[in-house]
Amino acid sequence: MTQEGNTPHGFLLVNKPVGISSHRCVAQIKRAIGREHKVGHAGTLDPFASGLLIVGVGRAYTKQLPTAMAYPKEYVAQGQLNLLTDTLDPEGEILHQGDRQTTQEQLESAIASLGKEYEQIPPIYSALKFKGKPLYKIARRNKLAPEELEDIVAQKKRLMQLYNMELLSFDFPYFTIKALVSQGTYIRSLVNDIAIKCGTHATTMNLVRTRIGPFTLDEAAECATIANHWLAKGSWQDASFFRKTLPKQGNK
Repeated sequence: MTQEGNTPHGFLLVNKPVGISSHRCVAQIKRAIGREHKVGHAGTLDPFASGLLIVGVGRAYTKQLPTAMAYPKEYVAQGQLNLLTDTLDPEGEILHQGDRQTTQEQLESAIASLGKEYEQIPPIYSALKFKGKPLYKIARRNKLAPEELEDIVAQKKRLMQLYNMELLSFDFPYFTIKALVSQGTYIRSLVNDIAIKCGTHATTMNLVRTRIGPFTLDEAAECATIANHWLAKGSWQDASFFRKTLPKQGNK
């Protein structure tokens, strides 16, 4: 039971761990507060990825999640050069492995050449819809030939904003970037696009979302911690991960 006048409604800054889906993370919170409360999240993170996820609790707050969706988002991603999987992440099947040498200077030049915006072709394994169904489900069920899937995503290419991007480290064949990007940017594709400019491919091996608009990962707590906090106290008031409002514009 909640305290008089107190509800779980508001926004939660969640640190999604590696190995679970965003949906499962949200479900863990929903079980703790009761299934009568509407719960949603802004910006899905793949199971292999971790980091900041904004969760809205209560209908008045889930309706505001498009505001959070539109915020710029910052990621730290590690790519492995000369490795290409069908999903562009470590969970996929290997399509190609090579031995091409790449230098730090080539990577830095490739990053700089993308500029502040570029046209990105989304990955085949994504939640983008084709005839009402997510592409990743169509791909996994082999409903279409690979060439057909490539044609579909090519038609869905879109202009992405790169507000800031830098090479944090390079230890061949691994490189790590930090990127602040616009809504809808696929970091798996961005990492591979950088490698393509160097004459090879790359798969994203680790991915952390460190910021969404004005909110940072340092303010967040893991979904299990948030759920247990509610079960123990029946309140999220004054918790560092709880917010009642969203700024209209995120910081860049």
